[in-house]
Amino acid sequence: MGRAVLALTLSGALAVSLSVRSGQTAVPLAVTISRLQMVAPGRVGFEVTIAGLRPELTPTIEGTATVGGHAIRGPRAPVPGARIPAAIDLPAGRIRVGGDASVVEFPPVPPIEENTPIGLDVTVRQGAEVATARQAGMLLLPTVIVPGYLNDLGGKPEAGIIATLVQRGYHPTAASPDVFWFSYRSRALGLKEAAHALAAYVREVVLPKTYAVRINVVGYSLGGLLARWNLAFEPGWDHLVNRFVMVGVPNQGVVMSYVYAWYAVAGLARTAAARDLTPTFPYWQPDAGGPWRFPPDGQNPALTALNAHLLPEGIRAYALYGNQGQLDTHDQGTWAGVTGELWELQSAVFSFGPGDGIVLAASALGLPINGGPGIPGLADQFFMKVDLGPVGHRSLLAAAGTKIADVLTDQQAAAPRGLPMKGENGSSPRGAPRSLFLPVEGGFLTEAGHR
Repeated sequence: MGRAVLALTLSGALAVSLSVRSGQTAVPLAVTISRLQMVAPGRVGFEVTIAGLRPELTPTIEGTATVGGHAIRGPRAPVPGARIPAAIDLPAGRIRVGGDASVVEFPPVPPIEENTPIGLDVTVRQGAEVATARQAGMLLLPTVIVPGYLNDLGGKPEAGIIATLVQRGYHPTAASPDVFWFSYRSRALGLKEAAHALAAYVREVVLPKTYAVRINVVGYSLGGLLARWNLAFEPGWDHLVNRFVMVGVPNQGVVMSYVYAWYAVAGLARTAAARDLTPTFPYWQPDAGGPWRFPPDGQNPALTALNAHLLPEGIRAYALYGNQGQLDTHDQGTWAGVTGELWELQSAVFSFGPGDGIVLAASALGLPINGGPGIPGLADQFFMKVDLGPVGHRSLLAAAGTKIADVLTDQQAAAPRGLPMKGENGSSPRGAPRSLFLPVEGGFLTEAGHR
């Protein structure tokens, strides 16, 4: 946003505060300012409270509001009362006191394009007494969290990540919220259709409720592919997104999506979205020792088309991924490929690589897998790559909460850990697992149902 300069003077304000009561003269002069908070799109509300006023000393007040680092001090004026509710109306270019009474005018401030600091200084004088208060805040870009496949089974936002963002100053339930959770019908929509639904949600819900021309996106698992699709194909998204945080995103698909489509796992591996998660890297060997290839029915045209597009320039992208090594403690690793005939599951041999149990770390980063090319250039586009360590896929969003908050509020941590890999994906062969399981948010789905 353009650097805005606001002058705050409370002269001419209406007498909307409490009257000075008898006996108050013994109270020392003191000023407090409430937290600065968006109370409507583009309107930052606050309240100044003054204790120890002595009207016979003709108290005066002066103040300065800053938005974006520049400030102008307003003239000194009489104090209208002990409690002064006010708001900085950015689009109108006015300071409003006690409702809609305008006391100061300034050049209107356009909708924000970045996290923007805002501050307020107020000084009250009466006789020899001087009291000053300062309050600082941040106008945060709206952030849209896009959850993963089967998010619509739970229907509720992930409480942990929301709570972490609230601690960092976000307001999901305010009159002008700055964090949104996009729930979509992942069992009914394919990648392209769900991405269109996300674009409509941002256009019709997010932007009208906020005072911003850019947004941040946190894409978890399939949700990250929805955002990538819009960045590649939706007009305007290349300039709309500021920060793009990708958490456990299967940029090259997951082997589990193809394998489970062969079995009756409640039909949830046979949806359009599940098919759009089929790997774009070679993941099948008819016989051990041969080159990796694609099964005859294992192509993924949607994800292949998406992976032909890198992220637009000017977007700060971050990759956060789980890395459990070859196998986790439950003897369930991250599938990197399968050797043998899938309709004979007990004789099939699976290869495993570092990942979160579903998404290979190499897939999240766009690196080569099984001789495939990967997504050339994607890994170089990440502003930061964060190895979350031995965290399972369905726990990634909660585990990454603090790091996500750091990224969104410009408090990035130290350099991320590297990605330990052997060769291309560090895979090692292993026999087929004894049971099938499909991770969903909040549990697992097996042939017996949800637990």
